[in-house]
Amino acid sequence: MKTYLAVLKKNTDIRQLEKELKKNNVKLSAHYKTIGVVKLESEKPFSDKDFERYFLSVEEDKEI
Repeated sequence: MKTYLAVLKKNTDIRQLEKELKKNNVKLSAHYKTIGVVKLESEKPFSDKDFERYFLSVEEDKEI
């Protein structure tokens, strides 16, 4: 499973985002409210273009 970090757009409805993610088999594993970032998990590749409405950017978490 791949892990991604995504920067949320201002005023994003997190509940609506969770519903959209669930439809696409993407798990919201953490929400860092103070910095406006979410951690996502997905079996398939994922990019900000998939959810332009919600994210400014999405990067794969490269663990060392």
